[in-house]
Amino acid sequence: MAKIPLYIAVAAALVVAGMVLATRYRRQPRVGNEQLPIKQEPKPDEQVISAKWAVPDNEQLTVTRSGPVLKPKPIPKPEPIPEPEPIPEPEPIPEPEPEFEPEPELSTSPFSYDDILSEESEPEPEFELEPELSTSPFSDSDNLHTNAKEEDEPEPVLVYGNSTGNLSNGGFAAISGDWIYYQNSSAQNHLYKIHVYTDEKVQLGSDKIYYINVVGDWVYYCNFDDGWKIYRVRTDGTENTKLNNDDSHDANVVSDWIYYQNRSDNWCLYKMRTDGSERTQVGKDRCDYVNVVDDWVYYQHLGDNNCIYKHRTDGTGKLKVNSDISYYINVVSNWIYYSNMSDNRNLYKIHTNGTGKIRLNNCAAYEVNVSGDWIFYHDADDGGALYKIRTDGTEKTLINDDYCKYLNVAGDWIYYDASKKLGIYELYRIRKDGTGWQKVE
Repeated sequence: MAKIPLYIAVAAALVVAGMVLATRYRRQPRVGNEQLPIKQEPKPDEQVISAKWAVPDNEQLTVTRSGPVLKPKPIPKPEPIPEPEPIPEPEPIPEPEPEFEPEPELSTSPFSYDDILSEESEPEPEFELEPELSTSPFSDSDNLHTNAKEEDEPEPVLVYGNSTGNLSNGGFAAISGDWIYYQNSSAQNHLYKIHVYTDEKVQLGSDKIYYINVVGDWVYYCNFDDGWKIYRVRTDGTENTKLNNDDSHDANVVSDWIYYQNRSDNWCLYKMRTDGSERTQVGKDRCDYVNVVDDWVYYQHLGDNNCIYKHRTDGTGKLKVNSDISYYINVVSNWIYYSNMSDNRNLYKIHTNGTGKIRLNNCAAYEVNVSGDWIFYHDADDGGALYKIRTDGTEKTLINDDYCKYLNVAGDWIYYDASKKLGIYELYRIRKDGTGWQKVE
């Protein structure tokens, strides 16, 4: 047998050893904990991903993994940016319409355009005056024109010489400042004044007086001793002066005017200045219970069943307010209070425009006098006793059981005439709450 050379035997041994090692380390590859499948031929729509792993003795193992071919998503084309809308042109501001029609460019008048401009035209009236007599006494538009004034015209401040309630009861008392001026029926109806806090009394004259009004430093009154002429005297008793020659009643002094019923001229309404000048007839109706409030005169129309009428202080805008036989008229704020002879002399109130008539009690009310939130009156159903009731008709209260007449309210006091002896009346006063009853000497 021939002998094999040594280098050939060594080479063969190395080949065999390599085959053994290859078989020993032949295993499936892993990526982390994931076992990879044995290489397969890729499908036509798959892509091949190759990876290498380290093995002992610095051998390399190549693993091929197949999967779906990843195709890149197409990038969408950006939408075109819309062009900005054009900003609209601002609308032109219309020129204001002229308040008055312009003059025509060409005039057929024989006068020139400059002549026309130089002439002063009479201004248009701001509102129509009310008719002389309204057939609808309950119209809501009666007082609409009372608020129609020039914007720049200041409201006049009116000064009243006495309350409407006192003047409807003969005007026996009036208060001004710290003094009460009164007709002292216990002293031949002469004019006196008494201090509100000290009760100091001062006699101012020896005339028999009615319808007292106090404005400023003057006391105005109707002089019974001189045929009911209107006089005035200073509040200290000096400068006693006669102002007219009319038989005057229901005198209302408002600021610098005196309104009165003129019995020398069929009981018509007149007015004059407080110095006796500018004597003027205001109305032609026979009137009584005259009340002057703001720019209106309210009165009992003796020629129309004694109903309530009103007209302006210049005599225009006459209106009928109600259809009741009305006595002791008191105009306070927007209400007229009166004793309704058409309903057993029950106490009523009605708006000054003729609406909202309300009955307030169920007794015959005489000598009605409204002061603040209370109405004072003589209850003919209870022997002429003195009562008070709220202006809404509640809380009827007896004040005094004297048979009282000519109720006048001045400050906290009610002055009245009472007959303690047959046919003889004397002056008394009592507080509104029923206390302090006393005879006025």
